[in-house]
Amino acid sequence: MERNEFIKSLGLGVALVCTGACFSACGKKDDGEAPNPPSGGGGVPSGTTASVDLNSQLLAVGTSVVVSGILIIRTATGNVAGSFSATQAVCPHQGGALNFIQANNFIQCSLHAARYTTSGTILAQPNDGGTTSALKVYPVTITGNTLTATA
Repeated sequence: MERNEFIKSLGLGVALVCTGACFSACGKKDDGEAPNPPSGGGGVPSGTTASVDLNSQLLAVGTSVVVSGILIIRTATGNVAGSFSATQAVCPHQGGALNFIQANNFIQCSLHAARYTTSGTILAQPNDGGTTSALKVYPVTITGNTLTATA
């Protein structure tokens, strides 16, 4: 075998090895999981409570606060349960923080911009191509000037 032929065959061999390694690294990993599994937070543990003093917090419609993993939003005037919404504060898609966007009246994930209504319904899926699920919504009670949401 001449030197040129040897170098060509060596180059072809290296190219084949590199190509195989590339295909192997880029191939689908089969670890039994579905693609893009939801890895975000669900709700908070059952029985968790979040309390807010309505004399000092959530004074204006559209304000929100996160307490004990629960996002509490004032949606209307008056200190009655129907004037508030309480949902999980972590996106079920990949665990991003949820924020109430007052100007648009929806809840949005800080990671991938998934959007939800204040009643937990999905308005828009995440912008990373993944999927999300509806938010957990928690009941609200008011005693005096204390609002309590219970998971």
